[in-house]
Amino acid sequence: MSTENEKRILRIILDYCHMKRTELFSHEFALIVCPSINKEIMDNTLTFSRFKSICKKRNDFFVANELNVNDFCLRLYKHLKRELSYFVFDSFLDSLKEYKRRLENGNARGFPEGTSEDTLRSDLSTYIRHENFCEPRCSFGQCDIIVPQQKCIIETKLWKGIEYYNSGLPELAAYVKAQKYSQGYYVIYDYNAKDNEMIQRNGECYSLIYNKVKIEVIFIRMKKVPPSKIYKNNK
Repeated sequence: MSTENEKRILRIILDYCHMKRTELFSHEFALIVCPSINKEIMDNTLTFSRFKSICKKRNDFFVANELNVNDFCLRLYKHLKRELSYFVFDSFLDSLKEYKRRLENGNARGFPEGTSEDTLRSDLSTYIRHENFCEPRCSFGQCDIIVPQQKCIIETKLWKGIEYYNSGLPELAAYVKAQKYSQGYYVIYDYNAKDNEMIQRNGECYSLIYNKVKIEVIFIRMKKVPPSKIYKNNK
């Protein structure tokens, strides 16, 4: 886990330096800061003064980019805390649930109804790659993602009714067995405003066993549900 966290911290720092056009010695700067703050920032014990003292070890970075040390460190410190608050996952399943949350909280507006399964699958692959879970690759057909580091396969489909949903289960189970992995993930994008029959029966995230293969099912609601409806449904 620490290695994955360090990769995230490194990427966030380098992305921030690129965004702020402060790229001189940025790699050297990030490589000094990242391992020094990893444990403290993930434990939420890192203070700004401690962070600044670590950053100042690469004073050449600040000099070369003509930066105010205090201002830059404060902005980067806040940026890191904010970005990493999204990425503390206990499992790969948690990361997929975070992907679900992001899409449902507004990102799905970029994928209007009619968006192809290929496009949605590519977006999920990009998310996995950016989270450093491993470079995902596609195999077996058009609707699956293999993540070797996690020893898992993800099947993606649009919700088109119960028969189409059921058609993905034997495919996914067969892929998992062929790769000799332990489980699969089934991500379904649903553009309906109303709960479909599987959500009504099991909820939006649940586990099942198909042909002796454990499958984690995650429905992503692509149409935002009004707060008033959520309130009524929970009464």
